[in-house]
Amino acid sequence: MGRSLQSFAGYVRPFSIIGSRQASGCPFSKRQRSQIAPAAALTDEVFSNAKPYSEVPGPKPIPLLGNTWRMVPVIGQFDISEFAKVTQQFLDKYGRIVRLGGLIGRPDLLFVYDADEIERMYRREGPTPFRPAMPCLVKYKSEVRKDFFGDLPGVVGV
Repeated sequence: MGRSLQSFAGYVRPFSIIGSRQASGCPFSKRQRSQIAPAAALTDEVFSNAKPYSEVPGPKPIPLLGNTWRMVPVIGQFDISEFAKVTQQFLDKYGRIVRLGGLIGRPDLLFVYDADEIERMYRREGPTPFRPAMPCLVKYKSEVRKDFFGDLPGVVGV
């Protein structure tokens, strides 16, 4: 077991072992599952404490340029090539949920830094969640590599 996996193993508390993962020696066969998200029901109390989307903290856009200028090299305050550092700055400054709105030609980005909230969201989206594809991936599959993907682009993230 590598050094990083040994340090990771100290944080994992097994709850069950599924299938043949145990026999294969998979280091993630004893993954801990959240005890919060499955038990958290959508109650009136949850909705009464919820804030409107407009109050989600984040960098404030300026008229005409929005927040796009923040990502422009030289004049912007964020180095997009160091996006991990940018998201750490968002977490430090705005908290566990951050909205980056006002991106010209793009929808708002919502950063959620709470694993239990992310799990709760995925558990509540139903059997057929809507996950829009990236336009560049759609073009690649439907035009550039139509010979390979055909009429059924599928879920291959190539």
